[in-house]
Amino acid sequence: MRLCLLVGIRQEGQGCLRTPFDVTAACIDGLECRGRDGYCARACTPGQHESCPEGFFCADVKPAPACLPTCEKQGCLQGERCIPFKEGTSICASIYGPNCLDTPCPEGRECEVRSNPEFPGKVWAECLHRCSPTNPACEEGQVCDHYHCLQACDPNGPNPCAEGFHCDRRGEELPWSCQPDTWRGG
Repeated sequence: MRLCLLVGIRQEGQGCLRTPFDVTAACIDGLECRGRDGYCARACTPGQHESCPEGFFCADVKPAPACLPTCEKQGCLQGERCIPFKEGTSICASIYGPNCLDTPCPEGRECEVRSNPEFPGKVWAECLHRCSPTNPACEEGQVCDHYHCLQACDPNGPNPCAEGFHCDRRGEELPWSCQPDTWRGG
């Protein structure tokens, strides 16, 4: 099956969406959105290092090998760090939330790091504490939202949210909590 995709503004190595709805999440002409996490990439030949520019490596991804970003060799600017993702990719970014890559999460919690194509150079980290409507085992000051505990907040009160987060809720029936800036409700 073939699809017509938008030609967008995302440069090589930047995050993208495989089926973008507008040009802000689509790749420039000549690049395709590849890899599990979605990066604008050119095709490459495995084993031929020269088929990818510096700062990229040839990843054997579906449907065909592509040059995906890596900052492992060249490092990052001050204030950023090299964040590892799936398939051997890594990007330079500032971390918002607890840096659970350097400081492990407390027992029973899982480190999750997310990026968003609309916020290049930024990632959001959380030490996820799982919960459910039948098992809302969140600590005091937290609420269960989409199966994990988040900092509770009041949109009309003082802001307890850390930098890179804001007070919001994902639906009328859900509690107010500190959400990553990558998500804005409406």
